[in-house]
Amino acid sequence: MAQMQWWCWKRLLCAILLLSLLLWCLLLLAGDRQEKWSAAGRFLPALRGQLVAQPRIGVVRGVDFASLFAGPHAAPRCAHGQVLLILVTSAPVNVEARHVIRRTWAAQEGRPTNRWQTVFLVGQAAEAEVAQDVQRERQEFGDILVGNYKDTYRNLTLKVMHGLKWASEQCQPCYILKTDDDCFVNTDRLPAFLAELNTVRTGLYVGSLFPREKRQVIREPSSKWYVSRQDYRPDEYPPYASGIGYILSLDAAEKILEAACCVRPIPVEDAYMGILAEEAGIRAKASARFAKHNARWRICNYRYLMVIHHLSPREQEAAWRSTLQARSACHDSLEVTRWK
Repeated sequence: MAQMQWWCWKRLLCAILLLSLLLWCLLLLAGDRQEKWSAAGRFLPALRGQLVAQPRIGVVRGVDFASLFAGPHAAPRCAHGQVLLILVTSAPVNVEARHVIRRTWAAQEGRPTNRWQTVFLVGQAAEAEVAQDVQRERQEFGDILVGNYKDTYRNLTLKVMHGLKWASEQCQPCYILKTDDDCFVNTDRLPAFLAELNTVRTGLYVGSLFPREKRQVIREPSSKWYVSRQDYRPDEYPPYASGIGYILSLDAAEKILEAACCVRPIPVEDAYMGILAEEAGIRAKASARFAKHNARWRICNYRYLMVIHHLSPREQEAAWRSTLQARSACHDSLEVTRWK
């Protein structure tokens, strides 16, 4: 009888152990699937070369600025209180684009009355050789801010947040322009316009705004603009300016950065800026001075346009020549003094 009872207890114990093992395996598998699903649409900063884990579902956290600044790379020098600081997003391999910008609209003649500066924003290159080239270029020109994040399209938000944080804290210019390395910036007109003609001194967030039908959130995972409901629940973004170029007054940038500390980032940089602006109570302002498309602009258009998108290196040089020609060729034409 005792032997019978021992046999029954032994079978029961084996069954319990087997069920426990099965339950543990199911939980492990579910956790692994959840982790893969969670990371599918996310963008992750690099910290000392490793990916930083994002918070669990249900926990809302903003931009991790500390991780973006981690690393040995020295920042460019900047003078406090300049009229304008131009932040240019650039991929590590886009050496030619940076060189042509330095030769054209980023070049300064003498000591301008309205001080301004151009800085390129670059992340961590995947290839060691490219990363070394970027470091040599940074040391030679002193105009590259290297952030601690993997340089990918979906990390563009982190790139801009890093640059904006550095600019607002270390340089404190009156205005910050964010643009891309395939854009032309009319530095012959813009600094003077901001210093002398612009009447919106505070709360300024201005650029080429997208119409409502272009502000729908893309839920297709195969799209490079994909945003999951986990990252952003509404189906429509608030009004926001195209990432080709937008200008922020210093106070607006500071309020936006404060909002970024508690608003979950999304991998659509310009839309995220609109989300932060709305959170900070800043209204996006539309201006036709920011052109989303490159066209056959006439010489005198360069007295009005401030940013033009989608220019090749050769077209950058042509646009700069047209800007210089406009100084004398269009001197007698009426100048528009408003953002519109």
